[in-house]
Amino acid sequence: MKFETLNVTGKMCPIPVALTKRKLDSMDVGQLLQVVGEGDLEFDNIQRWTKNKGHEIIDAKRPSSEFILLIKKC
Repeated sequence: MKFETLNVTGKMCPIPVALTKRKLDSMDVGQLLQVVGEGDLEFDNIQRWTKNKGHEIIDAKRPSSEFILLIKKC
């Protein structure tokens, strides 16, 4: 599976959401974006924004204090 990666580690909301939006805006429909970061608020807010904008969360993991989200642009 091929995807682009966006690392928002160390950024506090609303910056991770804004960076995710900017990156998705530059991508074509159907492309995948992996977002790597940390923080419960950031994890929840990126997922909420993604769903509200009609994109699809393919995978959401919290293997440690970090999170990994795989988003499909719709």
